[in-house]
Amino acid sequence: MYIHFWGVRGSLPSSLNTNDWAKHFERLMHEFFKDGHRGPEHIESFIRKKSLPYVGGYGSATTCVEVTDHNQSLIIDMGSGVKNLNDQLQQSGQLKTQTEFHVLMSHFHFDHILGIPFFSPHFMKGKTVHYYSVQPETENIVRSMFQKPTFPVTYESLPGQIQFHTLVPHEKHVINGFDVTAFQLDHPDLCYGFRVEKNNMVYAHAVDHEAIRRTPDQLGLDAGLFKNANLLYFDAQYSESDMEKHKGWGHGTCDRGFEVAYNFGVQQILFAHHDPSADLQKIWHNKEEAEQILKKQFFMLAKNPEFKWDYAFEGQIVKL
Repeated sequence: MYIHFWGVRGSLPSSLNTNDWAKHFERLMHEFFKDGHRGPEHIESFIRKKSLPYVGGYGSATTCVEVTDHNQSLIIDMGSGVKNLNDQLQQSGQLKTQTEFHVLMSHFHFDHILGIPFFSPHFMKGKTVHYYSVQPETENIVRSMFQKPTFPVTYESLPGQIQFHTLVPHEKHVINGFDVTAFQLDHPDLCYGFRVEKNNMVYAHAVDHEAIRRTPDQLGLDAGLFKNANLLYFDAQYSESDMEKHKGWGHGTCDRGFEVAYNFGVQQILFAHHDPSADLQKIWHNKEEAEQILKKQFFMLAKNPEFKWDYAFEGQIVKL
C-alpha cells in the first residue's frame, strides 16, 4: 500500500513569494560553495545530500491524499493538490484507462473542496466519480462547485457520472478493495478522519483535528482511528504556544500528535496541514521544536528505534 501526498497545506494554497524564493536559492548557493563545491558537476551530489523539502520547500497545495495498491486507489479530500494528482493521471495514461474514481470527503471547508471542479474525470464521458462521506450534504456541496457565475460548467452538463455514498461512522466499509472506517475528529464543523486498511497495513488520516481528546477514555469509539496505525497523518498547523489564540479552530500540534502516537502504538507519524503563513524557516523552526518536545516529554517514544516522524511535503510517497 502506497500513500501519495499531493497537497499538504492547510486553509489556503500558499508558497514563498518571489523575493523569498530568491533568498532561499541564494542561501543554497552559499551552502554549495561553503561545502567546497566549485562546478556544475557537483550540483546533483549537493542536492542529493539535502532533504527534498530543504531544497524545494513543502509545497503550496491544500489537502489531497491518494492511497494506492496495485491498480486500486482511494482519494482523500479534493483540495488544490488534486491538480497534481490529475496531472500525474494524465501523464501516465491512467486517465484514459481508469473508469472509476473513489473519493473520501472529510468535510467541506474550502481548502478541502476547491480542487473538485479541476478533476478531469468529471468532464469525461464513460468515467464515474464516487463520493463517500458521513455528511448528508455532500451532493449539494459538489453540485454547488459547478455553477455559474463561479464556474463556467454546470453540474447538469457534466459528461462524467457522479455517484454519492453515505458512510456510517465506526462501521467498516469496503471501498474499491480497501477497508475504510470513518471516525469523528475534534473540529468545530463536523469532520471525519479515515482509517484505511489493506494487507494488514493501516493508514490513519486525521487532519483538521484539534486533538482535544487524546486518550482511549476520552476518544471512546473514535479511538479506533489511531490504534496501531502504521502511518498516522496528523494535523500540526500550530504549536502549543499558538493554541491560546487558535483554540477551537480545529487544528492540532506536534505535541498532541506525539501523545496520540504514544497512547495508541502508532509506528510512524507525518505532520501536515501546514499553515499558509508558515514559510520554510517557520516550518524548520517548528520541526526543531518538535524534536526537543519529543526528547523531553515523550522520551520513551524517542527511544523507540521503530518509531518514525517527520513533516509531510507535497509529492511525498510512503510505502506501507
